[in-house]
Amino acid sequence: MSTSLLPSTRIHALPLAVAASVCAAGLAAVCSASPILPVLGIAGIATAVLIWRDVDFATCLVLFVIYSNAAVVAVRFHGVPPLAANAVVGLLLIPLVFQAIVQRRGFVIGPSFPWIAAFAVIQLAGALCSIRPVSAWDEFWTFLQEGVLLYLLVVNAVRSEKCLRGATWALVLAGIVMGGVPLYQQVTKTFESQYGGFAQTGEEPGFSTGEVSAAGDVLQQRLAGPIGEKNRYAQVMLMLIPLGLLRVVREQQPCLKLLALTALFCAGAGMLLAFSRSAIVAGGMVVLFAAWLGCVSRRRVAIVMVLGLAALLATPHYHTRLMSLLNLREMLTAGRHSSADGALKGRATEMGAAALVFLDYPLLGVGPGMFKYYSLEYGERIGLRSLAPERQAHCLLLAVAAENGAPGLLALLGVFAVTGCGLYRAGRNEFGGGETRSAATALLLVLAVYFITGLFLHFAFIRYFWLIVALGDAAIVIARQPDSQSSSDSLSQPVIVKTGPCLSQA
Repeated sequence: MSTSLLPSTRIHALPLAVAASVCAAGLAAVCSASPILPVLGIAGIATAVLIWRDVDFATCLVLFVIYSNAAVVAVRFHGVPPLAANAVVGLLLIPLVFQAIVQRRGFVIGPSFPWIAAFAVIQLAGALCSIRPVSAWDEFWTFLQEGVLLYLLVVNAVRSEKCLRGATWALVLAGIVMGGVPLYQQVTKTFESQYGGFAQTGEEPGFSTGEVSAAGDVLQQRLAGPIGEKNRYAQVMLMLIPLGLLRVVREQQPCLKLLALTALFCAGAGMLLAFSRSAIVAGGMVVLFAAWLGCVSRRRVAIVMVLGLAALLATPHYHTRLMSLLNLREMLTAGRHSSADGALKGRATEMGAAALVFLDYPLLGVGPGMFKYYSLEYGERIGLRSLAPERQAHCLLLAVAAENGAPGLLALLGVFAVTGCGLYRAGRNEFGGGETRSAATALLLVLAVYFITGLFLHFAFIRYFWLIVALGDAAIVIARQPDSQSSSDSLSQPVIVKTGPCLSQA
């Protein structure tokens, strides 16, 4: 087996690569005032050559950039114009055009797309009826870009088992950067440096690990990697662990297996260094879910859970944070006067406020992104803690219910259900090859990670969720393709995936 992550499938459509190079040069010309111009030009030319050699390189490159948050870091820390950063996603048009038009395979509509479209319609209606239509429209526009558009581009770009393998590798390799740089920051204790934006610590002095000096100085920072938000960083790193395990198990070459192990270690280190209580709880629940799926034996699950709990309790930083969860019961009975920390009281207040908003606006909610303008008023009714203005719900389901009403919540749950069930069937050997089955199971676990961590986090950084949904739908579509799909004869027949589980040829 070749050690190449993307076996060569050279394109004989050189104009696509030339167009990519011209676009990169044009963007560089527009950004001529930026000192990073030479780098952009060289990167554009190199990218064009690699895409010409293998069209799937464009897909993998875009997935790496999106997941590593490299484009956002480039804009915020290195002066790259937003136009140039956003243009990277446009590279997905090359494999889309190549697959759909050059190879005449048609366009793909994944099984969850009807639910996504319904969610978009509901968000649009909510934005038009909100108290701040301009702000709500901005949130809706973000969803169209980072949700609908990203989904359609990815699901139409990842059309083969080989590309699906490369896509999972792209995310796994992103984990090396996202976890490796903060790990170096931790080992060297250089918390004052953000390492070009890939090792941020954020600005939340009230949410420390508990390790402070006698003078009150925080000795152990909570790291946030390139994301800049600690709990969200822990979430996206935890999502990489099933994919890292996938590559460790599936790869046969020692060098690739070692690379996957390195990525798995970096992802785990990054998740732990964020010191997120929700990530630890979600990790334990996903392990149990994996045992229920039959991915690991119950005996191994028990051993891992016991050893993991012992290690966490033996770590002063995590011991302090996890022990604070024991105050949940007291908080529910004593309320504002309980000894629970402010973070727990605040989260409970925000969630309760979101539930009250949903009860008052059950049809369309208050509009996308609008709950923060209601949180202060409704939080006073809960009585656990006084909220600062414009707080988020910190719960995916409650936030969506408050902002999009019952129809929006139903549409989002439909996305989870359709994608999750499709991945479960693909992983149960009902159809598809070995790589696709394994990838489907791994993506199902990633989806479970997002859902469980979403119980403690609101709907932000949505591109990560829709990226996983798109890859999940792509895996389902690939698994349902007949073996003849790989032949040259079948490539001349456009493939259209209906909005249900079936696949037909036109």
